[in-house]
Amino acid sequence: MEKEKRRSYFAPPFRRLMMIAFLCSFLVTSTVSATEYVLNAASIEEFKNGIRYDGEGELIIEIEEDVTIAGGGNAGIESTAPVTMKNATERTLTIVVDSDEEFLYGIKAPSITIESGNIDITVHGKNDSGGSNAFGIYAGSGNVTISGGSVFTTVETAAHKNKGIYALRFINIAGGLVNTYQRGGSNTFGLDGGNVETDSADDGVIISGGLVVINSSGGAARNYGIDSKFGTVKISGDAVVFIHEDESGRADNFAYNENITTISGGNTMVFASVGGNYTLRSDAVLTQNATLLPGGTFEIPAGRTLGISGGAYLAQPEGATLLFGEGYGAFEYAGSAPEDGMTIYAGEEPVQQAPAPVAGLLAGLGAAVLLRRKQ
Repeated sequence: MEKEKRRSYFAPPFRRLMMIAFLCSFLVTSTVSATEYVLNAASIEEFKNGIRYDGEGELIIEIEEDVTIAGGGNAGIESTAPVTMKNATERTLTIVVDSDEEFLYGIKAPSITIESGNIDITVHGKNDSGGSNAFGIYAGSGNVTISGGSVFTTVETAAHKNKGIYALRFINIAGGLVNTYQRGGSNTFGLDGGNVETDSADDGVIISGGLVVINSSGGAARNYGIDSKFGTVKISGDAVVFIHEDESGRADNFAYNENITTISGGNTMVFASVGGNYTLRSDAVLTQNATLLPGGTFEIPAGRTLGISGGAYLAQPEGATLLFGEGYGAFEYAGSAPEDGMTIYAGEEPVQQAPAPVAGLLAGLGAAVLLRRKQ
């Protein structure tokens, strides 16, 4: 009897402990599942006026076909959860926002990751409030990460602070094509990351690859290409970066904040224009194919050297000028050849014809840059 009593005494606590352990295990291992939206000709009927997502799990957007979001609200895509965008066939998502509201967003989310596909964002605004803001891409509490595909942002308003890509923590560009064009309003910012004080040394703007084109112009007070309020700007790897600002701001203008910016690694080609020629900002050996921007004058200043490595090449389109040699810096390449109105400078002989996909990309980039300048 005593043995039976002991069994009834110990069994319930043991079962309670097992239940508690099971519940703890469930709570630790359970996760909120992601939600996926596939954008194509059929589904865009539901999303053509904008995407509003208030779920807890990550929002994954698959661009399956060329589609357009052009609603009358203040945001093209707005999510309370992190957003990942991708596409396996290089289709294009076009987002157009045209509103008189005070705050405007092409894409707004806590964090945004772009892995592949093409995203073309245009934001226009009519609000004349001194506190208004317009963003192509806005990460309100986290990061913007771009590893592939192409991203074009055009942000042009009369009175807003116009920003191409903004992240509270960091903007990380590791690959793909990123082209931000911001014009007018009170201030213009191309890439603006690291706007909260933290202990992280990586907050700010990090560019380690890809092709980045920034044009900030027409802001009444300030025109900034790349900036970080509390973080740093790091440009490295094999990145190719073109930055332009037109010196029109009455208070301040710069291509990038030189006090917090480092360009390192030796393979990073950065040309920056502050109202004049694009000048090479550090010695570089180009290791990926690149093209100069149509209509620009590019200068290798005296004392600096630009080289081309191995199978890489630099394309100079018709209308672009490249200054080097006597009175300027050195340009080291193996040979050059004309092709479709361009001059191809190659890192090795014989000079190879530009592969069709690359030539198409260069032509597309040139057309896009020219179009945005005309607008």
